[in-house]
Amino acid sequence: MNVKKILAGTVASVMAVTSLAAITSAADVTVEQGVFVLGFGDGDWKAAFWGKSDDTLDASYETTAKLDGNGTYTVAVDLSKGYTADGWEDEATGDPLTLTTGNSIGAMGIQIYGEYPTLGVNITKVVVDGVEQTLTGASYTNDEDGGRRTNIYNEWANFDATKEDHISKDPDNASATLIDKAAITEWSKIEVTFEVYGLEEDNSGSTGNEGDTTTAPDNGDTNTTTPDKNTPDTGVEGVAVVAGLAIVAAGAVVVAKKRK
Repeated sequence: MNVKKILAGTVASVMAVTSLAAITSAADVTVEQGVFVLGFGDGDWKAAFWGKSDDTLDASYETTAKLDGNGTYTVAVDLSKGYTADGWEDEATGDPLTLTTGNSIGAMGIQIYGEYPTLGVNITKVVVDGVEQTLTGASYTNDEDGGRRTNIYNEWANFDATKEDHISKDPDNASATLIDKAAITEWSKIEVTFEVYGLEEDNSGSTGNEGDTTTAPDNGDTNTTTPDKNTPDTGVEGVAVVAGLAIVAAGAVVVAKKRK
């Protein structure tokens, strides 16, 4: 087997373990409190962002959303401008490859940093390169990493109705795997729309300006929030245990090929 492919697979595995330590620590957050980000690691963990200083990508690949009360928000990640990753080299020249895609999903979720104990997020749409994904189960939100997290895909997390800091609109069907990652192969852009609920006026993060826009650097996309100041009923409170958000991709050695 080609040595560069073995190296790439090894690096992917090491990055997965390293990223797990970063995700489970509240230190070194690089995004503002009260801003939603689309946290993710692709299946090789060569592309990853959680708003931390040791992410493989920075915030310029993201369209974020500033919390402005209950309502509908959209966040996104776009890899099309290109990035490089350790161990991913041109087999002929040894030069770093300019990658414009991710490979499937290792883990993904909506993350916001700060103290918002009653904040709930309900995922309503996930679009991968223009194709809307089928959602199964129901969203739940829990305290995680110095903030609140709602899993979109996390095969290590399980719902636990005994922990009061976690909420869901539909706890009987709450799941950490809302999408089928087998349906996602190579991708450049993922966009997620979600509803925020459960906030009181004094814990909304609201600036009082409806329709604020938050756009990540360098990508030109615009994200508009539409706050709903009427707090909806959260229903029966649900709980989840997130065991981890890192993946050691068993196929990473095989998939270490040129992706331009």
